[in-house]
Amino acid sequence: MEYVRLGQTGLKVSRICLGTMTFGNERDWMVDGEGARQVLKRAWDLGINFFDTANVYSNGRSEEILGEFLSGSRDEAVVATKVRGEMGPKPNQQGLSRAHIMWQVGESLRRLKTDHIDLYQIHRWDYETPIEETLSALTDLVRSGKVRYIGASSMWTWQFAKALCTSDMKGYSRFVSMQNLYNLLYREEEREMIPLCKAEGVAIIPWSPTAAGFLSGRYFENGKVVTSEKDSKRVIPGTVSHSRYAGKPQNDQIVGRLIDVAHREGATPIQVALAWLLLKGVTSPIIGTTNVQHLEEMVRSVDVKITEEEAKYLEEPYLPQPVVGHS
Repeated sequence: MEYVRLGQTGLKVSRICLGTMTFGNERDWMVDGEGARQVLKRAWDLGINFFDTANVYSNGRSEEILGEFLSGSRDEAVVATKVRGEMGPKPNQQGLSRAHIMWQVGESLRRLKTDHIDLYQIHRWDYETPIEETLSALTDLVRSGKVRYIGASSMWTWQFAKALCTSDMKGYSRFVSMQNLYNLLYREEEREMIPLCKAEGVAIIPWSPTAAGFLSGRYFENGKVVTSEKDSKRVIPGTVSHSRYAGKPQNDQIVGRLIDVAHREGATPIQVALAWLLLKGVTSPIIGTTNVQHLEEMVRSVDVKITEEEAKYLEEPYLPQPVVGHS
């Protein structure tokens, strides 16, 4: 495993971050109990020290699973969680108000069985709360020691720029990371958000770096990505993923080229897809899995080094598309 600074901080994180959204409920695409523990243990053994969760994942159960696993090894891990989503039916049980943040940081600390959160992230922008109120509350948490650093997740670039500027002008703690949607099939963040992050020294830690499995190559048959039982017995779960990536000829071309580069490099398509992100300046892509074998495959992407020419070959078929992932 390789390690890198999280943006301009002195905190070192593994080049692969393990996301835990798939931990908590017994659904087709999720795992709980011993299954989750096995994935976490193998990730730890492989050198992953960076773990991402959120209070809304399985209504807190994901945080509980991670906290139980890290008991006894907490100081060696970098734990990231999030706040914003609905955690109850009452008016103040969601959002980025001081009231909601102060309530939920305590709940996350309890579930994670820890006295501090390394990276506390706002899950989405809150249009009803002034960013000054949110940043003031987060700054108080940093000063209290309950939170070490603060980060942000998907939003419009103007919103993130406003937040950074507000911190600089008023002396609030500054966001050190941006968790955005970014992969070979969705590159709209290259227009504004990623250049802003690079200019400001903000770490880029994208979610869905494998495009919900579309970049694995496992769903590619007869020159196209198959997405339904009509096309193949292999079905990718999640209607959102279908609508985001399916039925686009350019995506068929990209996945075809990805498989081609993987064969040349002696790697798998998913490894090349992650290696492409690392080449593009990503700090740590956030991978999600319920399977130890898939975890091992993705972690080995750190050792795959593709060339600039191969990157351009992969990027060439891409066509601009509507911006998504902010709500």
